[in-house]
Amino acid sequence: MSTATLRRGLIRGVRLYPILAVGVLVLAHFLGAFSKSENPLISRSLVLNSLYAFVGLVPLLFITGFVFVGARSDHAMVQSQRNRKKLITSDPFLLPSEAMVGYKLALITNRPPMLTGLTGETYYADDHARCDIKEEHIPPIADCDCGFYAYREYRDAKFELTLNPGAFLIDVELYGMGFVYTKGYRAEVQQVNKLSLPRRCMNCHLLPAHTFVAKYKLGYYANTFWQWKFCCTLCSSVTKNENKMTVEDMKNALSVPLHH
Repeated sequence: MSTATLRRGLIRGVRLYPILAVGVLVLAHFLGAFSKSENPLISRSLVLNSLYAFVGLVPLLFITGFVFVGARSDHAMVQSQRNRKKLITSDPFLLPSEAMVGYKLALITNRPPMLTGLTGETYYADDHARCDIKEEHIPPIADCDCGFYAYREYRDAKFELTLNPGAFLIDVELYGMGFVYTKGYRAEVQQVNKLSLPRRCMNCHLLPAHTFVAKYKLGYYANTFWQWKFCCTLCSSVTKNENKMTVEDMKNALSVPLHH
């Protein structure tokens, strides 16, 4: 079972716990846990001890589960980083001999919405790469990290998506100067062909998603920004209309086809 599936199961259990707790209290009441009757159906001490065990053990099991899922996610991240070769190529002449078609992850941030890399750089549906380290660079440069990256294989990008559940999977084509790596490409120009929408709500992970919702986020350096998520009708109902967008509106804002 994947880490994302385990996490969703735990979150679903936490949401059901209050309802289950009320049901257990009602059952304990009918069994005489709160009654002073001399002849209860079941021993009062047995019912109370069972109730104490439920109240104490179930939250402990949830905590243990979240710790396990977090450790498993961290381990998967470390393994992914170990298996991923360094992105700065040692061979400046390792150029692609095929069409650079690939997959990557992107966030949707800002207002109006823009595609944003996981490291924070924003870009348009058809854009040239820019170097934030040295302005004189025209990406990609062999001994620098600048340029647009993409995985060659769909399954590699899909795995990264399990580690970044707030991101979207996009299909891209890369052009211009480029380098080839074990798992993908780094190039000068990028065109986004398609953005894949998740079937489930990105907030509750339970119901089908229908609407984009913007929420205010706090960045690593205390900077705030808007981040868009694809949410269900229930989760989006608590958001103001000015902070919501339909699929068609988001498609027009990004100039990118959106597909389920």
